[in-house]
Amino acid sequence: MEIRLFDKCCIIAPLTPKLDAIECRRLYNEIKNYKGFSIGIDLTFVQDCTIEFIEELYKIEPLSIFNIPSDIFTLFNIMRVDKHANLFVSEEDFQANKHRLINRQFNIV
Repeated sequence: MEIRLFDKCCIIAPLTPKLDAIECRRLYNEIKNYKGFSIGIDLTFVQDCTIEFIEELYKIEPLSIFNIPSDIFTLFNIMRVDKHANLFVSEEDFQANKHRLINRQFNIV
């Protein structure tokens, strides 16, 4: 797990290709150590995640996620993770807090 600290930002990058229950506990314990920081999770190296990872996302407030692979992004949209966490395309967007990804789910009436 790689941890980078900036002004008031803490970026945590899991270095495993799959986020399972064990990695989620490690990630959650690391996030607890950085209270007061804006937490960002970099999913560059992640290829797959389990339901435990998504359940942990609901416990952590506020949280931002960026560099999301397309498979995981589709899963996030279906499970409406964007309502609980800020989703960004890149690290620069996270640091600037701009260009947030939002799934609006419009309906035709």
